[in-house]
Amino acid sequence: MAEVVRLKVKLTMATAAKDAEVSTVEKRHQARLTSMVEEIGVAEAEVQEYCNAHRGTLFSKLKSRETSLAVFGFELTPHRVETASRKIKWKDVVARLGRLAWGKAYVRQPAPQTDKEALLADREKLSVEQCTAAGIEFCQDEQFFIRPKLETADDTVSQAA
Repeated sequence: MAEVVRLKVKLTMATAAKDAEVSTVEKRHQARLTSMVEEIGVAEAEVQEYCNAHRGTLFSKLKSRETSLAVFGFELTPHRVETASRKIKWKDVVARLGRLAWGKAYVRQPAPQTDKEALLADREKLSVEQCTAAGIEFCQDEQFFIRPKLETADDTVSQAA
């Protein structure tokens, strides 16, 4: 028993020492990383602004473009379930679903809550009327993206260095 306790204490001490070193390294690099993230954000915003301004020309046939360095464009986010209005709260949706003959399948138990995953899985089956009765809607946004091509990333980084 004493040997197990000694080894566990030794492991805890070694883990604490490792965590302290990791923390020191993270602190040393944090300012530089934060600066780079901010710089990327500014540059991406400029590219997005340009793409929005020239959307008809750049994306007349497709929602994305490809260059030797990256693929960029617009894409839809995955569907999500939202309440139909800000006045409707999720507890109201649970109550509505509980009153609807078909709605009970979308309520989790024992603490009644909306089963958003089940609703998303059946979003094609549910009619507009059913969604209105339940007080929900399925939403999807469009977002801008830039995905570097990894095969050209090494060349780009070595040229910038």
